[in-house]
Amino acid sequence: MREKLEEALLPPIVALLIAFIVGDVLILSFGQSPAAVYRLLLDGTWGNAYGFGQVLYKATTLTFTGLAVGLALRAGLFNIGAESQLAAGGFAAALVGLALPTGLPTLLVLPIYLIAAALAAAPSGWCRACSRRNLARMR
Repeated sequence: MREKLEEALLPPIVALLIAFIVGDVLILSFGQSPAAVYRLLLDGTWGNAYGFGQVLYKATTLTFTGLAVGLALRAGLFNIGAESQLAAGGFAAALVGLALPTGLPTLLVLPIYLIAAALAAAPSGWCRACSRRNLARMR
């Protein structure tokens, strides 16, 4: 049990230490104090409601993108285009939002946005499915 715990915790801790060391070297190379820079970073990110909201806003999108990749991996599919699918889906939802008339009820437009985003992000999945089918036929 202890070996598994060390195996799970040691790599992230070592990665964080290396990141802090590299960050300190970069900050020092610009002639700044690492403690002051990290204090500003924390104050700007977690020190006010706007910074905290921005962290949640950006982390939510990336978390769900990562979960989508993880789900596909569990199903046996390797997907390297998740960030592009995210951008395509967001762009399509924004275009549909611009095209729809204002004042429509939220319960009506949300499914429309979701369908537009899914359709815009789907081609890479279709290409993957088609390539798997073609590979199976060639064997």
